[in-house]
Amino acid sequence: MSFTFPVGSVITAKVKLTDNTATTLVDADAGRVTILSIDVTETQGGTPNLTIDVTDGTTTWFKRNAAALTAKGSVTYDDVFILDNGETLRATSSDASGDVDIFVTYAALGIAGRGAGGMVGG
Repeated sequence: MSFTFPVGSVITAKVKLTDNTATTLVDADAGRVTILSIDVTETQGGTPNLTIDVTDGTTTWFKRNAAALTAKGSVTYDDVFILDNGETLRATSSDASGDVDIFVTYAALGIAGRGAGGMVGG
């Protein structure tokens, strides 16, 4: 499958979950962001549940709600979707130590996308 984007670039955000609280993966704080894929790997041999959601600060929508991960297993979610301006893509592990690595590949139109590590694509 191929994609054509009128403006912007394809970026990969790399995030380690280190606890069991919601962690920002990508912010769409200056425009729309197209999420292309989410790759998840459990890193320590546990079997945590993973929640992936989108929030605008008031409402939360669940892409995956407490989906079981296998020990040291990987899963790819490749359903393409849009984060609108002001929305945030987050992930939460049920493990107190997190123990999950996540790669999110997305297209930031212009300089709209910001990964967990700060402004990218700008």
